[in-house]
Amino acid sequence: MSLIAELKRRNVFRVGAAYGIVAWLLVEVASVVLPTFEAPEWVMKVFTFLVILGFPLALVLAWAFELTPEGIKRETGADREESVAHSSGRKIDFAIIALLAIALTYVVVDKYVFPTGTESGTAAVPVQAVEESDDPASADAEDAREKSVAVLPFANRSVKAEDAFFVDGMHDDILTHLAKIRSLKVISRTSVMEYRDTTKNLRTIGRELGAATILEGGVQRSGDHVRINMQLIDAETDDHLWADIYDRRLTAENLFSIQTEIATSIAVALRAALSAEEQDRLAAIPTENLEAYEAYLIGRQRLADRSTQAFAQAVEYFGRAIRLDPDFALAYVGLAETYVLQVFYSGFPPEETLAKALAAAERALELDGQLGEAYNALAAVKEDMHDYAGAEAAFRRALELNPNHVTTYHWYGYMLRNELGRPEEALELHRRGVELDPLSGPLMINLAADLIALGRFDEAGQWLEKATEILPDYPGGWEVSGLYRWATLGRLDETLAAYARALAIDPNNATYLADVGVSQLDIGDPIRADHLIDRSISMGPESEGANIAMQMLKLYRGDEAGALEFAHRANAIEPRVQIGARPLELIRDHELKAGRISAVLALYEQSYPELLDAAGPSVDRSNYRAAIDLALIFSRSEEPQRAEPLLDRALAAIQTMPRIGIFGFGIDDVRIYAIRGERQRALSTLRQAVDEGWRYLWWYALERDLSLESLRDEPEFRASVAEIEADMAAQRERVREMERNGELDSILEISAETR
Repeated sequence: MSLIAELKRRNVFRVGAAYGIVAWLLVEVASVVLPTFEAPEWVMKVFTFLVILGFPLALVLAWAFELTPEGIKRETGADREESVAHSSGRKIDFAIIALLAIALTYVVVDKYVFPTGTESGTAAVPVQAVEESDDPASADAEDAREKSVAVLPFANRSVKAEDAFFVDGMHDDILTHLAKIRSLKVISRTSVMEYRDTTKNLRTIGRELGAATILEGGVQRSGDHVRINMQLIDAETDDHLWADIYDRRLTAENLFSIQTEIATSIAVALRAALSAEEQDRLAAIPTENLEAYEAYLIGRQRLADRSTQAFAQAVEYFGRAIRLDPDFALAYVGLAETYVLQVFYSGFPPEETLAKALAAAERALELDGQLGEAYNALAAVKEDMHDYAGAEAAFRRALELNPNHVTTYHWYGYMLRNELGRPEEALELHRRGVELDPLSGPLMINLAADLIALGRFDEAGQWLEKATEILPDYPGGWEVSGLYRWATLGRLDETLAAYARALAIDPNNATYLADVGVSQLDIGDPIRADHLIDRSISMGPESEGANIAMQMLKLYRGDEAGALEFAHRANAIEPRVQIGARPLELIRDHELKAGRISAVLALYEQSYPELLDAAGPSVDRSNYRAAIDLALIFSRSEEPQRAEPLLDRALAAIQTMPRIGIFGFGIDDVRIYAIRGERQRALSTLRQAVDEGWRYLWWYALERDLSLESLRDEPEFRASVAEIEADMAAQRERVREMERNGELDSILEISAETR
């Protein structure tokens, strides 16, 4: 008998078919059940492997054993009764038919009764979504989510471990290419990098990131060749939507060609609209010099570290890329961004550093006028140069060209809130940024700051708690959390605990050191403040925050000449400070005491020309404190009538703001009533502020502000001061207990080092 006939006689083919149907059903059911219980991804892989391994075993058992009326018996060969073989075959046929019916039922139910995936189903709501809407636009939002993609970190399949920088660079660039497609929502690098080497399954990752699809891949670099394999997967169903392998000679042109092909293929797979302009931008080749490209990749990676040392290295690598290819626009963008961040983080001299940043940004735009990243860098430079109209125009152009560029949402929102007093718009931008980068610490704390500016303190606290919980090693989250507890809750003990966490992670940050030092003044510990603020100045001599902190320390100790020196230094760095202690206010008081009214008016006209406009002052949240300052000046000049319009409009501005919080108006209404001579109203309002929990920089306002001079001898005023002093004394005792428990070791260590 032939082998085929014998296989048929022993029902091996029938058993194989039945096993195949059962195996398919088991794998399909497991793909749904295992993710539901958040089983690790390896469980599904092991299960599938065992199912595949069982197939040859089933065939062997079908050959060796037979199903008979008396049960399963060992196959006896040719002497077996044909009727038994026929009966066994019929039973297996019926089983196959039943299994096919079950499989068909499963397919119908899965595809048409409870559809899932990107074809017609409803994708899972991301964990970041906190509100539901009946808005008709929700269908558009759902469609947008189906066109969302998270690009997980690529696997480095090269022999050399040092090729990891190249693999990460490819990952960054493919992200950048996808971000250029307006109709796609692309999750930012910061968030997806948290999933490197993760054991979470794709469904969980998709839900946590708010992404309907996941792009996975691996990169292998070998000599002058590169091999890149990519696969796009539906995060909800685990279906493969697209996959491809690129095996090319390693040149810059080939790399960018691959990136373009991948981005275009994903757009097609997700049915995302791709305009001719976007196709042109995707096809553009930034550089044909592979060495320049590699230097640029390392520069971007160093820039992402956000430290003084890393910034210096980024400048070096971007400079090298430019030397290798003077027409490499993206390298100029990286250089411009680094210079901007060196001013913000490292306290570099603003005038000199920003001039270099401006030159780099403008050169990038000369080379490529359609580069959204270049407009973002230009906007940041203009913002730091106080050209807010120019900055806003550049930010908007950046978003037109690259609607997925998270940094633009971040920086634009920061300017709207801090410089232009438009926190509602800032909140909208930062919410969009968090959608694109849901695990970004800086975006979460900026969103919290927007909510603080709007008086939505509970929501702000929740976002800060989330930021410190998800990213416990991000010092900015702890620093802003401390500031929230200080300015919003009036809890200096909790503030110092949060600041201690920030300094333990980043002990040389001039801004953090300055904030901790100033908080020590509020709680009444000038000795420790002295050590911390000294270190702040040494770390960032050109830092606005460090110079303001030193101004306050000098003032606290009664050294008015020293305070004035640092006030002038801080004012030269940033003349439009609106939050906390303002250098221009101290300069104003000094000039008024000396009777030099025209000199101080000239200073305000230079920094706030809109307040001295002949058509009438333009006052809003961004300049209302300066308006109150000017009103005090006019009240002591030969034109006291000019004070009233300023006070009226300042009062109208603060009525839209919360009293407490870093962006609150504090006791600015008390200042207005005191300047107007409404003494009793000023005192009752101060009482109200103290009862509401206002404490932030209390000694500076109550003991030093010239506008409150007429109230200081009043019993009600002294009673308010005494109440705050008693509160600070009690908090100081709690701080001492925290010190004994080791909760503030990082602050104590820095103080000891400074000594």
